[in-house]
Amino acid sequence: MDKKENTEATRTREAKPRIAPKESVAVFVILLLMLILLVPLGGLLYLCGRLSFHASLAICVLYPVAGIVTIFCLIAGMVRLTRDWRGDMKILLFTQICIPIVFVVLCLIGSPLLTKSWLWPDATPFTYGFRDRIRSRADIPAIRAWLRTFDKSAYQEPGDPVPPQQWPESLKALKPPWRVFREPDKKGNPQIRIVWGGAIFHWGTTIGMEDMEIPPAELDKHYEAWLLVEPGVYVYDW
Repeated sequence: MDKKENTEATRTREAKPRIAPKESVAVFVILLLMLILLVPLGGLLYLCGRLSFHASLAICVLYPVAGIVTIFCLIAGMVRLTRDWRGDMKILLFTQICIPIVFVVLCLIGSPLLTKSWLWPDATPFTYGFRDRIRSRADIPAIRAWLRTFDKSAYQEPGDPVPPQQWPESLKALKPPWRVFREPDKKGNPQIRIVWGGAIFHWGTTIGMEDMEIPPAELDKHYEAWLLVEPGVYVYDW
């Protein structure tokens, strides 16, 4: 009886599917390509901006993991290449070894941090993502119509906070924090400034009238990066 049970157990173990070496290397290659897209090419930061999510939190988690995975894949590929020199595995193993090197080179060419790079020349990847978020979610005409209801004497002081009870639905759709400020632009017309983030990283948007003046020199002075959404609307981070 025991012999029969041992035979059945052996057959069960043998019947379990195993991942072929070629498939395991292919998984590593796909994972590395995804990490290149997310880290040195700025995909992660773009997604953070698109979601209006604090990029520093994602960086602290994913970037160290990406570095560890890249080093592991490089070492594993080199070890396997020395032990498994079959013709059908050479290309995959060489690819597994070369992609981590490409990863490091791209990180050196284009900084994977919150700075401009060759792929995102006008602003940070985060700012590009946040710009697209504002374009898709903000009802600019409705917000401007709400701004026109204010008496000019009500927003003479710059940085006048607007309580949530006064926010219209078009503004609530952006899910702003409490930092929503109403202030006059250079022509005296009302504009709204919304600021997200805290501590070491902030981002925001300013929405004004179509003819609102936006001096680039002044924006460069106050913000690390900024992008125009449309006339009278821009986003920034610092």
